[in-house]
This record gives sequence, structure tokens and C-alpha cells, in this order.
Amino acid sequence: MKQRMIFGLIGLIAILWFAPAQAARSYSAAQTSPTPTPGQFDMGTTQSITLSVTNTSTGANSDERLYQVQFQLSTTACSPTPCTNTVFSSATTAPAGWTRTAFSGTSITFKANSFANALGSTMQSPNVLPTNTSFALVLAVGTFTADLSQTLSKVTARLSPNTGFGGSHAVNCTSGSCLGSWKAMSLQITSFQTTDLSGNPISGTASGNSFRVVITAKNISTATQNGIVANPSPPTANTVGTWKPGSPGCSLTSTNPSPLNLASGASGTITYTCTTVSTPTPDNGTVSFTAAVRNGTTTATSRSATSNVITVSQITVQMDITPVCLFSGNTATMKLTATNSTLLTIFSVTPSALTITPLNGASTSALTGPSPASIASLAPGASGTFTWTATVTGTVDTTSSKPAIKADASASYNFGGPLQTTPAVSDTEDVDDFVVSVSPTSTNASSVNAELTFHVKNRGCGNNVTQVAITAPAGWTASSDVYSIVTDTLGNSLENNWTVSGTTFSAPNPAAQMPTDKSGDFSVVFSATPSSAGTSVFTVSVTDGTNTANHNGPETTVTVNAFRSGTLNQTQPSIWREIFQ
Repeated sequence: MKQRMIFGLIGLIAILWFAPAQAARSYSAAQTSPTPTPGQFDMGTTQSITLSVTNTSTGANSDERLYQVQFQLSTTACSPTPCTNTVFSSATTAPAGWTRTAFSGTSITFKANSFANALGSTMQSPNVLPTNTSFALVLAVGTFTADLSQTLSKVTARLSPNTGFGGSHAVNCTSGSCLGSWKAMSLQITSFQTTDLSGNPISGTASGNSFRVVITAKNISTATQNGIVANPSPPTANTVGTWKPGSPGCSLTSTNPSPLNLASGASGTITYTCTTVSTPTPDNGTVSFTAAVRNGTTTATSRSATSNVITVSQITVQMDITPVCLFSGNTATMKLTATNSTLLTIFSVTPSALTITPLNGASTSALTGPSPASIASLAPGASGTFTWTATVTGTVDTTSSKPAIKADASASYNFGGPLQTTPAVSDTEDVDDFVVSVSPTSTNASSVNAELTFHVKNRGCGNNVTQVAITAPAGWTASSDVYSIVTDTLGNSLENNWTVSGTTFSAPNPAAQMPTDKSGDFSVVFSATPSSAGTSVFTVSVTDGTNTANHNGPETTVTVNAFRSGTLNQTQPSIWREIFQ
């Protein structure tokens, strides 16, 4: 009897030992962006997380395809109030080969377009590709009373062995890394700027000078946050170059107010003073600063931020481009000014070659300089300037970024020893213009009461347009019937508000002027047009607040067709300004 029991137990062990592994439907989901996890998102902003989903089914289920994924957020009301939940944004799109089949603020479902697009298991042999794909989920991050760590509430995948996705099975994930993670941040650093002691932004100073590091923080939570400080305090200095040990020495001098207490939506500044060394070995190099901010209980924090880079040197080097209002065809003047802020005379001050980088379709020609080629010496406190000129061209349109030029150079000098070089911070300046078009662009010869509308957009140099003057070519006779619709400084579209003298339209007051990136329509009825076919070029002169006038010729060309050239001899379309019934 005992012998039979022993043999039976051995047989059972053998069966268990040699039994095949059990099949399982499974998948993995891992956050690939932002990393490291959790991502840090400012409250009230639109952000995204990316999850890579992989079919990891095994055994008899390894031939099943993962064809549908649903991501869910919690539907529980946020607390404590006031607050708003984080929800999915409708800007979320499906990856290639998939379609977003369902959407709400708390649930998004994606489905493969075909069996071939569905995910094969990594355990299938041979592998069926693809085995994974990434889903970018756009989030409208909520607002809360304090920092809040968040995840998805559930991820559900459906798998099927059938090409029509019949007989499917769902696999859920409700915890772990498959849900992704992020942290809604209560505070935001809106500016991290170095300034001089008067508060003017600077990007360079001489060794031995002091400058300020100013952090502007905003409370983007729904509750008041008290005792806000930099973290770490003082901020971490990121230095490149030669610095006295412990330099730059930054010490907290004040906060505004002190301590920094911010109501919801309010901003304030934290200010440090940094003092550099000029003797016996001057500080020379670049430095930026990195910090976050937090409240007194660390329940409200911000993402880490880094200031601009400031150059600290024995001389300061500044690059400037003039004129400020630079139009296509103008001559740009680039000036590199070196100032000796040390207590010693510097020698052989020489500029590097000037590098002009054209941006957004700009171009330069006829480059001259530098003048002078070098300066023998600069006494303590003295400055020297090197000048280049170039002709700048570029076509400005109504929508995209303006053409621009960026200028870079550096100055080399010595104190009687090795040569030292200090670069200037780049200066960039837009190529400005006023974009003009006309409608209609054609009419017939000998037309009567032909109306032309000149559309003007202010893509100038930041000044309001004050006047638009239209000069007609020979053969066109302007009547007293003129009309304007102009967007003013408040964004209102005002009809016939500008005064008119002949065909010169003028803003009656500053509020009625046309600001940058706004436009206006200026219509003139011509009682007569040329008697023969041809092209007519109208001059449209635009004047801004600096009394700078410019115009675009090619866009203001009207074609005059032959008399009775297949259509009624009038300008089309006919325009009715008012209808009285």
C-alpha cells in the first residue's frame, strides 16, 4: 500500500514537472514621456504623457493581437474645493494605424484599423510586428489647493485571435507603472533674470561688479501659499571659466514682500545679489542659476528653472543693431562696444569676424567693416566701438514670423599677458514692413465708379499706423466716395472712423490708430479708369508713429482689361455698404 502511494506521488510530481506553461493574456504599458516619472506639470496648463503599450501574451494566447486600448481618468470630484479635475483634451490623436473611436474628458479609446495594425505578442514565434505602439495623451491639467500627484485610474486592453476581432477578451490594469504618473505643481517660475542693481535686465558685466538674480514666482493653485522661498536657497550657480573659490558669492538680500506670501493667481519676486571678484585674479566666464520655489510647508512647489546666462569678464562687450525700425532695403549698422571696467589698461582690443545669421528668409549684402580694425588700448572706464554695415532685405507676409538678422562677434584684448576673449550676447532685429494688397485686382478700361479696396496690415516695428495715403497712377480719377474699416488699439473694428483728405486716411486720435499685427481696409471709388488696357501700379504709403513711411509696390498692381472684354464694363464684385429697407 505504501509502495503504491509512493509511486503515485512520484507520478504526480512528474506530471507537474513536465506540464507545459499555462497560457496568459497580458500586456505592459510604460510611460516614455515625460521622464523621469512622475512628470511635473503646471496647474491649469495643457500637457501630455506618452505610454508605450506592448503585447506580452504567452503560451496558447501568444497568437492573439492587442487591438484596442482604453485609458481612463478618475470620475471622482476633486477635493478640497475650489478645484478643477484633470481631464483629457480633445487634441489627443491616435497613432499611425489606429483610430480614436471614443472620447470624453475621463475616457479615451483607440482601436487598430486592421488586424495587421494590431499588436502581436513579443512571445509569438516568429514575431508578428508591430508588438508595441505609443499613445500620446493630451491632458488639461486641473487646479488644486496644493501639489497633487496623479495617475490614470485604469488602462484596459482587448485581445483577439480573429481578423475581425471577434471573441475578444479584456485585460485591465488598475495600479502600477502601467498608469503613468504626473504631479500638478502649485507654483510657477515665470521669470528668472539677471539685472543690474537698478533692476535693468543684463546679460554681461565686468568682474568686480555686483548684479542681481531675480526669481518671479506665481501662485497657480487655488489657495493662498505662504512662506515661499527658493529651493535651494541661494540658487545653484552653474559656472564656466575662472572663478575665485566660492565665487560668485550670492547672498539673499530681500524678497518682495518679505516673507513672500501669494494669494491664488498672484506673483512676487525673490531677489539675490551676486558680487564678483576683480582682484587679484578677476572672475572671468559665464554663470547661470538653477532653482525651484516652494512654500513653507513644501506642499506647494514649482518645476526647476534656470536663469539666463550672464557673462562676467574684465570688460563688457555689447552688440547692437540699428536702426531699431529696419525695413527691407535699409542699411543695418552693427556696433560692437567694448568697455574696460577694470582698474588696469587693456591693450590690442580687436574684434572677431562678424557673423550675421539671416532668419526667416532675410538676406544681407554689401557688408563693410569693422571700423576701426583694432584699438591700441582702453584705459580704465574707457569704451571703444567697432562698426559694420550691411544691406538687409526680406519679404514680410501677414502671418508667419518676420525675417530677421542675428549678429554675433567678440572682442579680444590683453593686460600685457595672454590674449583673452569675451563674446557679446547676440543681437537680433526684425525686418519690418507694411503688407499691402488690393481687391479686386482687375477691371475693364473706361469703367465708371470702380471701387478698389486696399488692405493694409501693420507688420512694422512695433509702432501704431497713423496714416495711409493712396496715390493713383495716370488714368484713374478718384471721387469723394471713400471708406475705411480699421482695427483700433482696443481691437475694435471701426467703420469710417478715420478722417480723409482726398485719398489720404488719417487716424483722428491715438486710440484709433492701427496697432502692430492689426489691419484695415481703405476703399476708394474711382469715377474713371484708364481708357486702354494695361497694368496700373498704385503707391500706398503707410506712416507709423515714428513718421516712417514705406509701401509694397508689387501687391498693389491692378490689371486693366480691354473695354467690354466679355463682361459688364464695371468693377466686380459690386459692393453694397448699406442696405436701406
